[in-house]
Amino acid sequence: MEKRISHYTVVNLDPDMHKLRKQDIEKLKAVNARVIELWQKDKMVPLLKKADAILFTKTFISSDIIQNLEKCKIIVRFGTGLDNIDVTAATEKGIMVSRVVDFCTEEVSNHAFMLLLACSRKLKKFSMGRKIDDFGHIGSIYDETLGLVGFGRIAMSLAKRAGCFGMKVIAYDPYVEKQVFEKFSVQKVSFKKVLQKSDYISLHCPLTEHTYHLIGEKELKLMKKTSYLINTSRGGLVDEKKLIIALQKGWIAGAGLDVFEKEPPEPDNPLLHMENVICTPHHAYYSDKSIDTLKTIAVDEIVRTIAGQLPRNLYNPEVLKKIHKF
Repeated sequence: MEKRISHYTVVNLDPDMHKLRKQDIEKLKAVNARVIELWQKDKMVPLLKKADAILFTKTFISSDIIQNLEKCKIIVRFGTGLDNIDVTAATEKGIMVSRVVDFCTEEVSNHAFMLLLACSRKLKKFSMGRKIDDFGHIGSIYDETLGLVGFGRIAMSLAKRAGCFGMKVIAYDPYVEKQVFEKFSVQKVSFKKVLQKSDYISLHCPLTEHTYHLIGEKELKLMKKTSYLINTSRGGLVDEKKLIIALQKGWIAGAGLDVFEKEPPEPDNPLLHMENVICTPHHAYYSDKSIDTLKTIAVDEIVRTIAGQLPRNLYNPEVLKKIHKF
């Protein structure tokens, strides 16, 4: 008797953000997987019961959703951060969680430096094309100090760019050895010193219960009045209400923001209408190349799992105590 071939169901929860390409679908078909791209959110719960694997971007994968999964073996995020999935619940359910960790390093570091330059050169004010008598403070960038909070791949890439512009770079990251900082000609300092000494502070850490509102009133008041805050990581790292006050009262000179506490931000959010703030819509990661890489890596994680191999970017290895091969 001919052996029956198993078929797998892969559900993409956010095709509006990252629709799979023809080559992605063909790659999944090759391992007997069919793809459902979920455009109608009201059908999510019944469809997910049949899912062997899930791809997601913005959808919040709550504990309630995870508890209703009947067959799922792996959930993969189109991106790096995992603040919108209950990883603990997935682990308890025996579901592997993966992500794409290195697809947009150059794009985000380029974007962060673009925001730094735009803030420093008063781009928003000057782009109106009129003569301005009161420039306010404009630094030279050269010989100024960039402070990095977090020193992972993106921060390291940004440090290289800043060095090419003659900037001094200092950074805070308690999880990185001093030798790594030295390799990039970056001085390892305390969080307080980054706040006090930097002309520009760029945030590069994940959003966790420990980093939520890492930058609040106390931290903003420690910064120089001529300094700028750059955030291309997660909006929740900054207490937005306190930042608005800081910008209005002149505690700091300005900000460059690609992320917000609520996304998209409300149209009446004061940050969108300030002359000393440059805003972009959480697109620091984006380029044609980075999106192609993102989809390739995410789909490959599912293909590997279906083939009985471990995903390369398994985030919750403790789950392996609970599961057998896919």
